[in-house]
Amino acid sequence: MQYWVKVVFLDNQELLVKDAIRHTISDDMEVLEVDSAKEVVIIPMKQIKYVACDATVFASKKPG
Repeated sequence: MQYWVKVVFLDNQELLVKDAIRHTISDDMEVLEVDSAKEVVIIPMKQIKYVACDATVFASKKPG
C-alpha cells in the first residue's frame, strides 16, 4: 500500500512524500525514516515540528 507522509520542519519548510511505503521512528527516537519505492529519507527528529500521514494507513480491516 502506498500513502502520503508530510513532514513539517522547525523552520516551517515541508517535505511531502506522495508514494510512501513505510515510515518509522528509530528505537532511540533520534531519526524518522520514510521509505518509498524510489528513495529512503532519513530525518533527525530534532529538526521536525510534526509529521502527518494518510489515515488509510491506520484503517482496520472489518472481520468477515
